[in-house]
Amino acid sequence: MDRLTLLLLAGSAVFNAAANTFMKHAFGAQHDLLDGGAVQAVLKIILNPWAAAGVGCFGISFVFLSAALTRTDLSVAYPLMAGMVFLLILTVSVFFFSEEVNIWRIAGMGAILGGIWLISVKG
Repeated sequence: MDRLTLLLLAGSAVFNAAANTFMKHAFGAQHDLLDGGAVQAVLKIILNPWAAAGVGCFGISFVFLSAALTRTDLSVAYPLMAGMVFLLILTVSVFFFSEEVNIWRIAGMGAILGGIWLISVKG
């Protein structure tokens, strides 16, 4: 895999992680977004600027991933991008949302990343 493809995958991962972070910021403090029904939930999403930013970041992530997929196999690109997202989200959740990371989460992350490495490098 060449450098440009890796940069495209990294760009997709960064914007995907940003999108998830914005969505958590927008709605993480709410008990249940669907308490008022589906229509009210959609309105809450549409009218929330953090949610709108999250949707925009998902769109940008899609563009980066689409470009990367023209250059490499899906079976390699997606797991590699997803692994980058896992690491970014783990970091964000600890530093911005004060989420606890215990030994089980670290072990699970290691297993996921080990599998991604096997697919990407050895597959």
